[in-house]
Amino acid sequence: MRLSVLLLSICAACVSAAGTTIIRVRTVDGSVLRVPLPDDGSSSTISSILNTAGIDLNAADSDGKGSLKCQVGPPGRQTDVLDLSPNGKDRDTTAEELGLKHGSMITILPPPMPKKKEAQVTITVEEDENNNRFDPFPDLAKSISFSVANRRARALSRGVSRGMTYGDISRVRSTMHTVEHQPTGALNRVYVCQVGAARFQNHCVLQSKKKKPKGNTTKKGQDLNTIENRVALLFGTINKERVDQSRKVARTSLSTSREDQKMCEVAKVHAIWEPPMQKPMINGKHYDEGCLLSTYIGDSQDTPAKETATDRAIRVAGWLGLQPVGWIFSYADEDRHEDGDALPVHGRDAVVGAKLQIETMKLKGRDEGRKFITLTLDGRIGAAEAFQLSDVCVQMVAENVLSPPIVDEKLQSTRFMTLKDPVVVSGEETKRLDSVLLLVNTAMLSHVGLYSGGTNAPIGGNVKKTSGALLGKTRKRILAALEKKDGSEVLSELCDFDVLLAIDALIGKEESEKLCLLVRKYARGQKKGTVINEQLKLTLRSVLGE
Repeated sequence: MRLSVLLLSICAACVSAAGTTIIRVRTVDGSVLRVPLPDDGSSSTISSILNTAGIDLNAADSDGKGSLKCQVGPPGRQTDVLDLSPNGKDRDTTAEELGLKHGSMITILPPPMPKKKEAQVTITVEEDENNNRFDPFPDLAKSISFSVANRRARALSRGVSRGMTYGDISRVRSTMHTVEHQPTGALNRVYVCQVGAARFQNHCVLQSKKKKPKGNTTKKGQDLNTIENRVALLFGTINKERVDQSRKVARTSLSTSREDQKMCEVAKVHAIWEPPMQKPMINGKHYDEGCLLSTYIGDSQDTPAKETATDRAIRVAGWLGLQPVGWIFSYADEDRHEDGDALPVHGRDAVVGAKLQIETMKLKGRDEGRKFITLTLDGRIGAAEAFQLSDVCVQMVAENVLSPPIVDEKLQSTRFMTLKDPVVVSGEETKRLDSVLLLVNTAMLSHVGLYSGGTNAPIGGNVKKTSGALLGKTRKRILAALEKKDGSEVLSELCDFDVLLAIDALIGKEESEKLCLLVRKYARGQKKGTVINEQLKLTLRSVLGE
């Protein structure tokens, strides 16, 4: 039995030696091809062997994957790598030189994988701006925008079969702002100057040159007076008062001390200043916010050589003990109530108010500047409402998440804003935001501002609406009061912010400051002993008598 097995193995070896030599070729995909060598196979080159196997040696170069390389032996064995490029030195190597025998294997090596570069997202202009950005509310600030975070996460997951993980998605979602209703603001209530508000509403009405029929309406029932929407800056003070302003209770020695009563912060508007040379858009249907934003928003890099009208107004207000506490804009009734909801503040108004509040926070600090009011006034009937902007609204404007909607000729409602980055509302991601979520309702009361000119002031004001210069009759009243011995009448005439601002443009800063300090004393009740000296009287006569 053993002898028969030995004879069979010897016969098989003889047949294989006398037969054709087989070379195995392992391709990149792992399949094995068998290539028979001719009788003179020892002189066959490796390129001819691979061509017989149907492998194109120039395919790799044409695909841009580099030259084809192989090795003798199974994959994983440490042997010399043969270069089979057109100019390679191993292309004409013979089977005898390589030591190929019956059953030897040639392994085609896969092209080298490109080195995986670490995902790097170039610093965009937006990220550069974020480094120098002023965050009004740092607790709500996002270090990176949703767009940049999403691009970065996709770049990191590129080339990975599994894509973005739940952790990646969670980190991207954390860059979204959560918008929800804010119940209270920094201020509990606001006192609006009724004289200044009535004057502002009067300036919004453009009187028609045509003769008005009875009832001041046409046959169709439309007013002849057209509304030109305007914008103004509110100057006032921030005060503390009791939350409960009910009737005072008789106090005894056993009563609770006043310190136990809850206090709140309120804003009192003492002057409403309208920037000169306003140019409302769309035939007066939309106010000109550019005249206020362009001068109120300062640039630390560029220091203007000439003082702007807004800078001068803030300077004079500072001498009077006032600071910017808000802004006011007018609107026409049909432009705000097209959807049936009485919401006077729309998306564009919220963006403008947030920009003004951000600049006020830069000017006065975060704690004081956040006490900022947005007043709306119906230009037709004079109805006013007060709001504050939510903290997340102001922060989103600082990060440029909220951009002002375009106001076109159709004057479509901008209550719903389309955002470039999604936000989270009620737990859902959305790019369509209702501007009512950006507002904080604020109680509004009326009073007479210290620098409004008083209840006896003309309804149209003491200065020209377009330029802010003194009216002729205003000059005459002040000059007549200067001739009287009692100086209180002059100070009473000067208790008008617009008048003081117009006089400031005519006299020097030093004299204007002295005059404002005297008016400030008089307006706050220190009337006894507060008189204008002869030098100031002479200066006023010289500039007003021209």
